[in-house]
Amino acid sequence: MTSASDSVSSVHHTDRWYFSKEQILSSPSRSQHISHEKETSNRQHAALLIQEMGQKLKVNQLCINTAIVYMHRFFMCHSFSAFHRTKIAKACIFLSAKVEEQPRRLEHVINTAHFILTVNSTNGYKPLETSSEVRFRGWLSLTCVRSIIESIHVNFMMLDVG
Repeated sequence: MTSASDSVSSVHHTDRWYFSKEQILSSPSRSQHISHEKETSNRQHAALLIQEMGQKLKVNQLCINTAIVYMHRFFMCHSFSAFHRTKIAKACIFLSAKVEEQPRRLEHVINTAHFILTVNSTNGYKPLETSSEVRFRGWLSLTCVRSIIESIHVNFMMLDVG
């Protein structure tokens, strides 16, 4: 049997996970004058990148789906004009792999994303030049991970570990 305080707590908790149509239509990207079509396109491209990275990193579909949810939630708090979709996609798959107990090394995530993003470019695939370049990109990705954690209000203490 649940108490009244439990139901109030769960309502407050779900308010952070569900968005009304009005909230979706007035996202930060829309407030920055990004059209609905452009925002949808950015979300689709980020989700496709996450899907492809997840497959190449050999994580399960639950992990990939979790990363996509993180990305959508993040962009309900931040505009695509402030954060590039590929940086956030990399950080989301890295974070979701940790949360879903399928951790991948940050260096592997960065190299996988770089491969996916450059293999079909007109210049062709070129590996990252130095380990310092990988470390720098890793530092940027960790900065994005921190922003995601703060934005989506994940309370890691509440995660079921048993």
